[in-house]
Amino acid sequence: MKEQTKKVLETVTVEGGGGLRAITQPGAAGAEPSSTPGPELQALSAEVISLLYEQAFGTGESRGEAEVCEAFADILLRHWDLCCVLTFLREEPAGLRPVAGRVHSHVDDAAAREVARTLAAEVERTGQEFGHWPGSAARGGAETEGAGELGRAFERAGLEAGVAVPITAHGALSGVVVVLTTNEDRLRSALDGVRCVAPAIVITIGNARRSEAVWEQHRRIESLVGELRQRTAELEEANRELQRVGRYRSLFLARMSHELRTPLTSILGFAEILLDQEALTAAQRRFCEKIQASGFQLQSSLNHLVDLSRLEAGQTEMFLHEFSLRETLRESCSAVARLAQKQEVTLNCQPSAEVGHIVSDEGKFRQVLYNFLAFAIGRSPAGCVVRIETVPAEGGRFDLDIIDEGEPLTDPSHLFDAVDVDAPNERGTNMNELGLVIAHRLLGVLGGKASLRPLEPRGLAVRLNLPVRPAEG
Repeated sequence: MKEQTKKVLETVTVEGGGGLRAITQPGAAGAEPSSTPGPELQALSAEVISLLYEQAFGTGESRGEAEVCEAFADILLRHWDLCCVLTFLREEPAGLRPVAGRVHSHVDDAAAREVARTLAAEVERTGQEFGHWPGSAARGGAETEGAGELGRAFERAGLEAGVAVPITAHGALSGVVVVLTTNEDRLRSALDGVRCVAPAIVITIGNARRSEAVWEQHRRIESLVGELRQRTAELEEANRELQRVGRYRSLFLARMSHELRTPLTSILGFAEILLDQEALTAAQRRFCEKIQASGFQLQSSLNHLVDLSRLEAGQTEMFLHEFSLRETLRESCSAVARLAQKQEVTLNCQPSAEVGHIVSDEGKFRQVLYNFLAFAIGRSPAGCVVRIETVPAEGGRFDLDIIDEGEPLTDPSHLFDAVDVDAPNERGTNMNELGLVIAHRLLGVLGGKASLRPLEPRGLAVRLNLPVRPAEG
């Protein structure tokens, strides 16, 4: 903007003895301007510079194209009391279009605008300044066809003279300023002022367009910020509601667990007494075993729900101590031996001698092992083998692989999701899968991670990577 303003200042720069010289165009209509302009042209130059400065460096919202053209028209009208000042801008492919200007009330508005369009069209055709003066068809160029018709148009509008000055940018026509009056001498004295204003219009309009783009972007940003604030408020409200629902769910699970555990303990206790101390018939023993198995299954489900609720509430505590990995693996395999026997699955535990003792939360580690082993056994057909292997890893960690021979998983990436909403039978998540979700979250609490690797032609390898000792700090 500063460079553009400088160029306009050079158009009316001070030379020699301090006079202002307006640049004239070759072949321009009218009399030659004087080498030293009068007070009117000096005052006009000051107003043009002031308007350029305001448009380029003003802090408020900038003027639009129409406002800019009207402001320059007002400047010309104030200094020379002209009848009509209209500005046309060129746009491809439509050509020149009227933007704005001023028409005095004593002049027929429609007729004056028609005359202005005719003069502007001639400038667009020739690329040069074009004027109409009394007693002359056209000065500043060759005789034009229809000159008589133009004169009659001036008479109908009650006008005497007019001039159309081209506005150029980068050597191309970008607009036209048309000035009309009922006094030829007044127009001749204003001609240098019109030529001075013309280049300033295109610069100011360019600044106005850029400023409008900036303001539009600013308004858009403000609108986006408002929307963001509204969405943030909505999300905060939704988050508060989720927290409230989460508290109610945790409270419900805790109370449900307490209310169900009391009668369940009695059921399991009496079932065990009947099986151990009573002389039961084969049918009675089978029924008692069924009661006991169902009770254990219900107890396991309750434990899973309570564990999951505590994990989601962030109420998990760590109790670290050193223990033998080999011994823990052996005991965990013994804990699922009955489940493996029921499924007719063989367990093959092969811990590496290089991994001896680790420091972790043994209770949570056992729960992770039990749930992953139960999942592997549950998905293995009868007669298959589930292998457990441990190998050292880098960075003070070790890997524990649990390999089964079950059916291939269609989408292993959702294995640790709490609910399988895409299950074809809409059964949701069974207890083994829920236990796997809990085990995966407990694994994260222990500083471990799990990776899945489908095997060919069937089977799944689950690798648990855990630290030998917890990270310091």
